[in-house]
Amino acid sequence: MPEISSAIDFLRKIRAEDFVTIKFTKQDGSIRLMTCTLNFEKIPQEHRPKKVDLSQILKLIDQNGILHVFDLEKLAWRSVPFNKVQWLQTPSNVKFTIKLNKEKGEK
Repeated sequence: MPEISSAIDFLRKIRAEDFVTIKFTKQDGSIRLMTCTLNFEKIPQEHRPKKVDLSQILKLIDQNGILHVFDLEKLAWRSVPFNKVQWLQTPSNVKFTIKLNKEKGEK
């Protein structure tokens, strides 16, 4: 099974696909499957951000490991802690496991 080892690679993979399914552990300890996207064509107009601040996005990823994705089932933006993601699956059923490298700020 292919691996993703950084939050930036995770972000790139989501952006490269129309949508992905991810499995992660929520803050309360429960497991969640989410179908999400960063493809603006899949996001309803009223939910699209007016501007995209790439520097702020990268700062959140670097400092906190937090990624913002659009949940296609709940039709809302969600914050996903990268270090809690177990896997990502593409529409063509390729599943990527998440194997973290020890990066700045991680224990």
